[in-house]
Amino acid sequence: MSNIKDRKRFKLIPEMGGALARNYARQRGTEPQLELWRRQARELTADLPEGAKILEVAFGPGYFAVELARLGFSVTGLDVAPTFVEIASDYARAQGVDVEFREGDVSRMPFDDESFDFVVCQAAFKNFVWPVKALDEMHRVLRPGGTAVVQDMNRDATDGDIVREVEGMKLGKLAALTTRQTLGQLRRRAYTPVDFGGLVAETAFRTGEITTVGIGLDVRLTRS
Repeated sequence: MSNIKDRKRFKLIPEMGGALARNYARQRGTEPQLELWRRQARELTADLPEGAKILEVAFGPGYFAVELARLGFSVTGLDVAPTFVEIASDYARAQGVDVEFREGDVSRMPFDDESFDFVVCQAAFKNFVWPVKALDEMHRVLRPGGTAVVQDMNRDATDGDIVREVEGMKLGKLAALTTRQTLGQLRRRAYTPVDFGGLVAETAFRTGEITTVGIGLDVRLTRS
C-alpha cells in the first residue's frame, strides 16, 4: 500500500522564470493590485501579535510579502522559481522593507520545525505537485496554535464569477479578455471545497475551515 504522503499530481504548468516571470510581475504590480494586497495584509494579520513570524509560500513577485512586512511582522518568503527570488528581493530593497526571500520546494521546506506563527499561500496551491506533502510541511513549520491560510481558485466557480472577478480588476479590454481566458484554464486545475477537504483529512491538520467567495477558495488550518 502506498503512503498517502506520496500522492502526486501531474505538473501541467511550467515553473515561471526569466521573461515570463518578469512579465507576470509587471502585470501584477498595478496600483489596484497593490492596494488589494495592502488590504488583504491588514485583514489576514488582524489577530496576530506584534512581531509574529510569517512565511509566505510561493510569493511570486513579492508584493504581498512586502505589505505584510510593512505592518511590522518578520516575513520570510519561499518560492521554487529563482527569478522570483531575484525580482522580489529587488522590490523589497527598493521599498526599503526587510523580507527574506529564499528559493525552495514547499514539499521539502528548508526551515526548522515550529519556525513560524503564520503561513500563507495565495493562488499557487493548485499547481503543487505534492499537495499532501505541502500541507504537512506547513503543519511542521508552524508553531503550536499557529495558522496556515491557503487562498486559491475554486473549481466550482462559474463563468459569471470569473467575469465579475475580472471586472473588479479594472483592466483594459485586451488584458481583461486574456485574464478571463487564463482564469478559465486555471479553474480546471483548481480544487473544489470537497476535494480540498479530502486532502486536509490526509494531513497532520486533519481538519480545517473551508469557505468560498466569488472565484476563490479560502482554507484556514490550525496546528493544535
